[in-house]
Amino acid sequence: MSTRVGIVPLEGGWSLRDEYPLVRSRCNYNVVDVYTIAEITQDYHSNASVNRNVEYVFPMPPSAAVCSFKAVINDTKIIKGVVKEKSEAKKVFDQAVAKGKTAGLLQQEHADVFRVSLGNITPRTKISVYISFVSIVVHDGSSAQALRITLPTAVAPRYGNPPTDIPWFGTNVQNRFELAVSIQMNKPITSVSSPSHPIGLTLGCHQQEPTSDHDPSKAYVYLGTPTMLDDDIVIVVSAQGLDTPRCSVERWLDSEGAEETTDAYALTLVPKFDLPPLPCQGESGS
Repeated sequence: MSTRVGIVPLEGGWSLRDEYPLVRSRCNYNVVDVYTIAEITQDYHSNASVNRNVEYVFPMPPSAAVCSFKAVINDTKIIKGVVKEKSEAKKVFDQAVAKGKTAGLLQQEHADVFRVSLGNITPRTKISVYISFVSIVVHDGSSAQALRITLPTAVAPRYGNPPTDIPWFGTNVQNRFELAVSIQMNKPITSVSSPSHPIGLTLGCHQQEPTSDHDPSKAYVYLGTPTMLDDDIVIVVSAQGLDTPRCSVERWLDSEGAEETTDAYALTLVPKFDLPPLPCQGESGS
């Protein structure tokens, strides 16, 4: 089954998806305790022979919320996401397309699927999509002291043939996917592993090369092979204190653009139940 992600024409749909191949993807995940901030950049190329109105489809991970979206056409024209009432946003988009302009319209299709309509995409065009979202990292089922980070195939799906003859990309078609995961726990990290893919790992810092300023609560993960994905990437992080209640605070200062200094609090509670063992099948209850 093909992954329902990427750029597709509004007329023709998924049968014409190969006209807009994903050429390169860069994914940066910042994991802080049980929260993730993801920043994804995907570069597409239009092989279509005519102007088309297209849609960008991106399946979101469970519990994720989009923070920002931006599309850049040929490294020059920038389309930024601005929150508007649904009917007003559609009206503005239709007016721009009617004038022959390139425009974008982001809509939530389902709880876990977002669509961006892009109008008047010309042939031989580079389309760079920037999307960021936040989500909660779930505990690994095998231990309350471990987290299971899942990076969906949607960040760099493998489909179609490798790109060729794309001036802005060059000839290095193998270096198509870059992944960096910076991990910051409240207490020392005890292990990091991936049951799905070969990964590179540096403990004690947030970069590939170790530093002298070693911090046992930090780790940096990168992918061993820079090719597109057939399966989700799963990373399991074990650290001390993941089964205890804790509260994280993020402050947005007025000097950083806030209208007034704002604090956001995130409280994490890990339930612990002392339940009596269930009787085995065949035993009679009292």
